[in-house]
Formats: sequence, C-alpha cells, structure tokens
Amino acid sequence: MSTTDNAFSATIDPINTPKPALKQRWWHILDNWKVGIIPLPLFLLAGGLIALDCLGGKLPSDIVVMVATLAFFGFACGEFGKRLPVLGKLGAAAICATFIPSALVHYGLLPEVVVESTTKFYKSTNILYLYICCIIVGSIMSMNRTTLIQGFLRIFFPMLCGEIVGMVVGVGVGTALGLEPFQVFFFIVLPIMAGGVGEGAIPLSIGYAALMHMDQG
Repeated sequence: MSTTDNAFSATIDPINTPKPALKQRWWHILDNWKVGIIPLPLFLLAGGLIALDCLGGKLPSDIVVMVATLAFFGFACGEFGKRLPVLGKLGAAAICATFIPSALVHYGLLPEVVVESTTKFYKSTNILYLYICCIIVGSIMSMNRTTLIQGFLRIFFPMLCGEIVGMVVGVGVGTALGLEPFQVFFFIVLPIMAGGVGEGAIPLSIGYAALMHMDQG
C-alpha cells in the first residue's frame, strides 16, 4: 500500500496578529521615544510653541513658560552630547547642557527674546536657590541612613587626606601655570571640590557676588 506525501501534510493557517490600536501606538511613542525625560511629541510641541513666541517677539517670563523653555534647550543640548561617539559615554551630556547654551548666548545665536526672558526669570524668582536646595537635600535623603553613618565614619580620614592633597596639587599646578594662588584656590579648586557646577560653582558664585559686590556673571 502506498501513500502520497500530501496525506501527511498539514495545513498551517496563518495567525492573524491584531495590529495595535492607534491609542496603543501613541502610548508606545510616549514611553519609548524621548529627548531626555520628555516624550518626543511633547518636546516637538514645546519647540513649536517657543518658536511661535519668538517670532511674535515676546516670550513670557513666567515659571510655566520658562520651565518648558529651559527643559527644551537643556535636554536638546544634553541629547546632543549623549549621542556623541566617544564623549557621550564620558559625561558629554552634562557638559553640553551646561556650556552649549552659554556659547550660543556669547556668539549671539540665540534669539534676544529668549535671553531677556530667561535672565528676567532667574533674577526675579531666585530659582537657583530652589535648585541648589533640591540637589543637596535630595542627594542626602536618597542615601540609606545606616550606610550613610557607617560609610562616613569609615571614609572620613581617607576623604580628609584626599581633600588636602587635592587642594595642594590643584593650587600647585595653577601656580606653576602662572596663576595667582588665591584665584586658583577660590575660583577653580574650591568649586570643583565642592561638587562641580551644580553643587559647587553656582552656590559659590552667588556667595562671591554678594561678598565682592559684583555681578554673579
């Protein structure tokens, strides 16, 4: 008795996978397509609204508009730094978010209305104080209490030695390059040791401006 191959063949019906609904695709884009922490559609919407205000010649300096403006430019510069081939993995995002806006203002590449509104917002609200408090308090409160106490007792002496060595080396290198030790210590070494830009340079610049009766700059 002979049989054909067709007798043992099975017909597999294709599985009809339902296509995701428009709402699901929208939430997928919001969850996965982001610039910094801002979903891409909202980022583009904010950029469009800021551009319309700039074309109209007036950008409000209230907190709602300024938070959106600062977030748009800050995250755009940070995203650019994060995508750099090698430097992106070495902290280029924070560096670009800090220095690219300053360079744009220095070379006159930002619209004047953006610069004026941002300056007015910072001077009228003193939001830097809130920013500094949030960073310092948030950093401390996010640590485990037991680990914080035990770790501090263990690393206090090595940390103190490192601080002293860092001050000596920093001032020594600055002096060897022809800078005044006073300027090297207070304007270069101390801000770096205090925590970098956010926790060191910005709070110290506020204090220096008040003590020396000069613009924070």
